[in-house]
Amino acid sequence: MRDKKFWLFVIGVLFVLSGFYIGKSSSEKQAVLESEGILPTDEGSTPKKEKILVTRVLDGDTVEISSRERIRYLGINAPEKGQPFSSESTALNKLLVLGKTVRLEFDFQTKDRYGRTLTYVFVGNTFVNLEMVKNGLAVSETIQPNVNPFDKLRVNTEQSRSIKYQDEIVEAQKVARKMCLGIWKGLCNKEEKGVLGEESKSCIIISSINADAKGNDNQNKNGEWIEIKNTCSELASLDKWLLKDSSASNKYQFSNVKLEGGKDINIYSGCGEDSSDKLYWQCPEGKYAIWNNTGDNAFLYNEKGELVSDYQY
Repeated sequence: MRDKKFWLFVIGVLFVLSGFYIGKSSSEKQAVLESEGILPTDEGSTPKKEKILVTRVLDGDTVEISSRERIRYLGINAPEKGQPFSSESTALNKLLVLGKTVRLEFDFQTKDRYGRTLTYVFVGNTFVNLEMVKNGLAVSETIQPNVNPFDKLRVNTEQSRSIKYQDEIVEAQKVARKMCLGIWKGLCNKEEKGVLGEESKSCIIISSINADAKGNDNQNKNGEWIEIKNTCSELASLDKWLLKDSSASNKYQFSNVKLEGGKDINIYSGCGEDSSDKLYWQCPEGKYAIWNNTGDNAFLYNEKGELVSDYQY
């Protein structure tokens, strides 16, 4: 009897300890999500309304409903106010949804760090998110956690999945780019009759991106970088040029930068001392790295706001 009590005690202790470690593992995962600015959604919860009336259009990818709740389109990012094609993007969005009852479709997470509802939007059979990209008035964007929320811990592969319509959106972007529509206009030459000509050849191009730093990207920001190359022989000024990813938040403005012909320059995601071939994106450093390990888009604009190079991986 004594041995039986002893082993029951041991089993009880092991059970408690196992629960503690399982809980700890879960909290560590949640800490990673929160470090990425991801707000948790109660498991099994779904929004009460799947159909809503759009009362205001803020831009090409954000609208408001009567309660003043903001709806952010999933999988895309439209030009911001003041950027080329911002007004055209907003106008198309208004034409598609303003004053209309739209159907919402949700993915893995329903809120972003700003409290906006993340969703795909449909008006009848029209997929609004896709329509914006097809017209060259938005680009493909993956907003965490709808892509790889646990990527940095390399755990829970069930959660490491692409957003529902990502392949469709990316394909639409390729077509819009090929057709020189909207924001892609600056990358192409067109003949007078509107027939597509050869792709415009800019001397300054995005030549490569090293997106995956060793270890935790957020703790090793300078382990990732983007390379800009001058493919021509003449010296080029990049003053007031803009480099950004597919999000609305990550931007780098060039200031008094000159790039010699045939040379390249790296822009690192952290902080450091600028030189003729090295620039640093964040001084002081922000909380997060710039480039998504799971795929991203880079865009380079000249001083006129014209897109001159893009890079997708």
